[in-house]
Amino acid sequence: MEENITYKPFAYIDQYSPAERTTVYYNTEKTLAVKKNDCSYGTAGNLVTLTAPANKFVSTESVAEADEQAQAWLTANAQAYANNTGICSIRTTAWRGENPSCVLEPSTTLLPFDYMIIKYKWALGAGVDLDTFTGLINTGIGTLDNKWVGFGLGSEVPASALAQNSYAMWGGDETDKTGVETCLINFKKIKEDYSTLNHIQVRMAGVWWDSKNTGNIDVEITTYLGGTMEKVGKDIVNNNGQQVQQLNFSKNVSIQGKRLTIDQVTNIGYINYSNNLSTANVVINY
Repeated sequence: MEENITYKPFAYIDQYSPAERTTVYYNTEKTLAVKKNDCSYGTAGNLVTLTAPANKFVSTESVAEADEQAQAWLTANAQAYANNTGICSIRTTAWRGENPSCVLEPSTTLLPFDYMIIKYKWALGAGVDLDTFTGLINTGIGTLDNKWVGFGLGSEVPASALAQNSYAMWGGDETDKTGVETCLINFKKIKEDYSTLNHIQVRMAGVWWDSKNTGNIDVEITTYLGGTMEKVGKDIVNNNGQQVQQLNFSKNVSIQGKRLTIDQVTNIGYINYSNNLSTANVVINY
């Protein structure tokens, strides 16, 4: 179990009294949702939302600076608050791999968000040089469907778009015995340009380019609300937005090969996004 920290409620936040006639600015409401992470083996914590209500933080500079204070308080307190108030539940069970082993999975239902970052992670002993396929399917729009990002496939959809203006973006190739490959799915941009799409589906797949050992990887999915997206090196980051959720899934990539097509590699799973609700379900295939 991970170490808990002490939650600091508003009653103990240092109070600030501005000088008379000083113009002051107050924060807007901010929230941060994290999962309770101190549950025993075989159980999983629920998602708990901590709220910094409006007008709790004050600045003589700007609302933005007051909002930064609120966000800093949330970041410092959200995990302890979740551990103190959340609940542990029996986790659902899935099976993976060519010789199936038991995998315990968290909830796959996501809260409303604008942007999704998918990170494909592998540790020492899994294999060498994981190549990933990430893209939209079944939209009926030729400029979107089956336009994969990944090694040898393309880095952005549409080509050469910046992160904020792309529908999908790949951070870059990682070829070592350990690594992380990062992809962005910009649901906000897709919704703006294709407002008649009721549902948006993303497919994830992978293959070992160099060699496969255990083949086990983790898929980390992080969602953000608001702000803007930016490619920084091989990473893709959110600026001035709010992290909504982060979920991790286990998957076995059982195929090794070079220059294979999407139909020849290991299917990892799907994200099914509802345009009307601005939320999604994650389905990992086993």
